[in-house]
Amino acid sequence: MKYQRSFIIEINSSLYTTVYITDIIKNSLGYYYTKTSNVENAKQWRYKKNCENSIETLINKFDPTKFKPDDCKFDIIEITDNQILRSIKLKRISK
Repeated sequence: MKYQRSFIIEINSSLYTTVYITDIIKNSLGYYYTKTSNVENAKQWRYKKNCENSIETLINKFDPTKFKPDDCKFDIIEITDNQILRSIKLKRISK
């Protein structure tokens, strides 16, 4: 079965308007992210667990030389079409 759902990470902060993560980059000191305001340019994950693991690495292993607001909050948003979600539900019901 082809996995068709997709998730993105949204960053909420008083400093930013709503922004999304474009890429997660690793250097010798830790991890940091690049951000965008367009949903289309945001990095997409297929599995929610991988998205949660990416958030955990950003929280626990963030690069101290990069700037991150103190009230920064990461949220997972599902961007799957309703038509795809309906077809997934119908397949589950038919089994």
